[in-house]
Amino acid sequence: MESIIVARLMRLINPLSAELKLELLSELSNNIKLRFNKKNIEKEKLLNDLFGAWNVANDSLVDDIYNSRNNSSRKISFDNFNKTFFKFESTLKRTHT
Repeated sequence: MESIIVARLMRLINPLSAELKLELLSELSNNIKLRFNKKNIEKEKLLNDLFGAWNVANDSLVDDIYNSRNNSSRKISFDNFNKTFFKFESTLKRTHT
């Protein structure tokens, strides 16, 4: 269907002077630019709206993360780790010497 429309338009355009064809081309270009810019503005607006939704939720999200952290007072001892590590290290030295 589109090829038929283009063919009919070309039959109308062909007899026109070069000056009129350039004017027509200019008008078509302006029309396309307006539509293209309008779509970009809509996309930017949508992006800003979406970011705004995250921005509003941001404070409560941060609060939830901070509140879910576990602040344990448990002491961690590396005594057993040190004993095991030194045994392993001495074993390595004996096998490589």
